Formats: sequence, C-alpha cells, structure tokens
Amino acid sequence: MKTPSDASPLAETTALVVLEAVPLVMRAVRARMREGRPAGVTVPQFRALLFIRRHPGAALSDVAEHLGTSVPAASDLVSRLVREALVVREADPRSRRRVSLTLTAEGRGQLESAERRVSGWLADELARLSPEQLAVVAAGLEDLRALFAGSEEPDEADRAG
Repeated sequence: MKTPSDASPLAETTALVVLEAVPLVMRAVRARMREGRPAGVTVPQFRALLFIRRHPGAALSDVAEHLGTSVPAASDLVSRLVREALVVREADPRSRRRVSLTLTAEGRGQLESAERRVSGWLADELARLSPEQLAVVAAGLEDLRALFAGSEEPDEADRAG
C-alpha cells in the first residue's frame, strides 16, 4: 500500500475532496431514506433491510456486524422485522444453528418505494449541474466504483439508510 508521500499532489488533493464530499452526499441520502422508511421501523431496522436485500440469505451475525451491534441485539431487531412481515427468518438447512434472512415482498416494496423517492430527489439536485458537469461527475463516480469494486468491506456507504 502506498503512503500519502508516494501519491502525486493531485491524487492527494483528490483524496481530500473525496473524503469531504462522500460523507456529505451519504448524509443527505440517508436523511432522504429515513424520511421514507415504514412507520414504526427504526433507522437500524431500515439499515438491516437494506443489508438483507443486498445479501439475501445473510446470517444474524452478518447483520450484527453490519450494524455494529451484538448478535442478540441483531436478533431482537430482526424479530421485530419478522413480526412486521418485512423479513423471513428460516433455519439454514446446512446448519441448525444458523438462520438465513430474506426480505418479504412487503419488505422489498418498502425499500423500493423509498429508493424511488431518494432517486427522484437526487436527480432533482443533480439537475442543477450542467450536462458537462454531470458527465464529469458520472465518469468520476464510475472510475471510483471500478477502483473500489473489489473492496467489499462493510463501510459507511453500505450503511446508507
């Protein structure tokens, strides 16, 4: 891994811009996602729904790690989602001790509704940029996605919502 002194000055400046911009964008996206969450569903539950959709068949320990909580706390959280008919909890046929989590049609619908609203809001915000600026932003984000695509560690981007 390179140290900051190994990077070009332009790369260092760009790194600082990314570190400043990404949290601002994600904070705004999370705020919009929270506005659309189902009544009575907490932000951690909403984050769990997002994670389970991205990782169908996830175990409780996976959800706990993603949320930064204990397995018993994640189990309580998931139990509420099961009672609300947003998640299905099934025993894993390969291991009786492991549970497999998937979204119900209602759970998927709740997330899709919120995402449509957030996507619309984001498009409205981005529409304030010129077509040239939009092209630069899109190309830059595609480059970042390609650069970090192999890095699948849980992070703030995974915690949107």
